[in-house]
Amino acid sequence: MLDRFVTERLAEALPRQRWFAGKARRIVAVAVRDAAALGAGAPDTWLTLVDVAFDRGPGETYVVPLRVRADGPPDAEGLGRVDLGGAPARVTDALGDPDVGRALLTAIAEERTLAARHGTISFVRAPAFPASAVAGGLPARQLAGEQSNTSVVYGEALILKVFRKPEAGPNPEHELTGFLTARGRFARVPQLAGAVEYAPAAGAGVTLAVLHRFTPNRGDGFTWVIEHLGRLADFVRTRAEHEPLGGERLVQLVRDFSAGLLGAVRRLGALTGGLHAALASDPGDPAFAPEPITAGDVARWTARIAGDLAWTLEALRARLADLPAPARARAEALLADEAGLAACLDGLDTLPAEGCAKIRVHGDYHLGQTLRTDDDFVILDFEGEPARPLAERRAKHSPLRDVAGMVRSLDYAAATALGEGEGPRAAGDTWRRLAVDAFLDAYLGEAAGAPARLVPAARPTLARALAPFTLDKALYEVRYEIDHRPAWVDVPLRGLDRLRAGGALA
Repeated sequence: MLDRFVTERLAEALPRQRWFAGKARRIVAVAVRDAAALGAGAPDTWLTLVDVAFDRGPGETYVVPLRVRADGPPDAEGLGRVDLGGAPARVTDALGDPDVGRALLTAIAEERTLAARHGTISFVRAPAFPASAVAGGLPARQLAGEQSNTSVVYGEALILKVFRKPEAGPNPEHELTGFLTARGRFARVPQLAGAVEYAPAAGAGVTLAVLHRFTPNRGDGFTWVIEHLGRLADFVRTRAEHEPLGGERLVQLVRDFSAGLLGAVRRLGALTGGLHAALASDPGDPAFAPEPITAGDVARWTARIAGDLAWTLEALRARLADLPAPARARAEALLADEAGLAACLDGLDTLPAEGCAKIRVHGDYHLGQTLRTDDDFVILDFEGEPARPLAERRAKHSPLRDVAGMVRSLDYAAATALGEGEGPRAAGDTWRRLAVDAFLDAYLGEAAGAPARLVPAARPTLARALAPFTLDKALYEVRYEIDHRPAWVDVPLRGLDRLRAGGALA
């Protein structure tokens, strides 16, 4: 029954799921790769791995836990219907079912191992798992709004993240949060409490899910910054009605109005430096030990970013006529000076010259990957950029890759909230400069305590070394905006323009 449903009906349902990444291609076949009955607590549920083949390009594997229920409203949302012993039954995505959520938590608490058709599924409990979690009967609810993964929250104690599109090999989120919880002793990340692992009969294992201690929070960092900058925009418009704003007067007004937020950005810079220092703290573990950045690393990173530069400019040239007028003029100037952008790559040479190390990094760092707590931030989502291959996401890199991600995020926040009108835009540029300076000052102070040199200590040298990573991030943003939000492409184009003019902190 399970195989028949997956083969005949799931292809129709998959494109409707938020987490399904293959919406741009036509599905030609779906088949069960492996499956195991969840058993106690949810006897009609199968933890299922399905292979999806497309009309073009490589296939993909997805985690689709399935529950077959004869009860429930007949019109309830589900993946489809099947015949169950002569009676109609409804097949649903099991992660939306509280009973299944509780059964998964119990399986982790009891460290069960399930026999699948071609391998095993193991539920692993980590030291941070709270002993009272199952006995307390925590309610389970699925979070809404996620894209590539699905999370189940247990009261305000635990959160289970299921990787819908897993890859063979160690999962970076499992590795990094496990290391930071147990050995890095870094408290400002979700503490690893467990995991679900699939071991096939042959080949590398696969992480299906991770369980973390839940962090009570007041929302993500990007939303909070945007709300504050919206108030700053209103303040600037009002003041501009009574006095000319510019120069040092504007800097002082922005600094005073945003003193609290700039202080929080400074704390985030220190927290980021502390994160990198923790990730560099174990020289005895080959997966985490800092390694010197070599000429070979520089050559490899240079070649990749140079290739992305050529690819991005080609895409920009092809879509030039579709861009809004201000963005088009900026794009034309950039297209006419590719050499000016490529010159940023020279900054990579400073890293081996300064004796800097490469370490494991977050890999997809921005304000949206932080949560505000009552007194600080928590950093989350250590998977890296989902579109990049697993080996690349696990590779050691310069921590400036994360720093550049946050620098670009601060620019996006300013452009989002203060992008309209001459006065607010000037205030946005001012706020961005102040915020980047605050972040970097605090970052340098904390990173200096790492057991290996992570970044150049002098600000001018740091600016040179940061430029190529900022370029890399802004090029990605240009490609994303061209494909998804052409009206926004001027934000990363302005960043590229500043880089071209020698302003490394784009």
